Amino acid sequence: MKAPVIRISLGKFDPDIAALVEEKLNEMRGRVESGIRAMNGNIAFYVGVDRTNNAMHNVSVWESVADAQQMATFQPMIDLGAEFAAFGVRFDRPILNCDTLWQWSGK
Repeated sequence: MKAPVIRISLGKFDPDIAALVEEKLNEMRGRVESGIRAMNGNIAFYVGVDRTNNAMHNVSVWESVADAQQMATFQPMIDLGAEFAAFGVRFDRPILNCDTLWQWSGK
């Protein structure tokens, strides 16, 4: 198998909305999971927060850049991005689709 492509979306927010961001991140799973799982080339998808630096991430693993770019037109994710932005999340743009140069698994 060719090395995967890692798609990285980062958003930053003010500390006073941290609880809201985390709540919305947990809610979004029901809105996007089945659609993302059905996409060609999806290997994995991760959502999380960095509470120390007031940041959120969506990191996904794909078989190719073309597969990763399906996310750019996935309407539920586009809608969620607008919702997060409306209450103050600032997204880094562009979203990155990174070719893997090397990797290891485990310890």
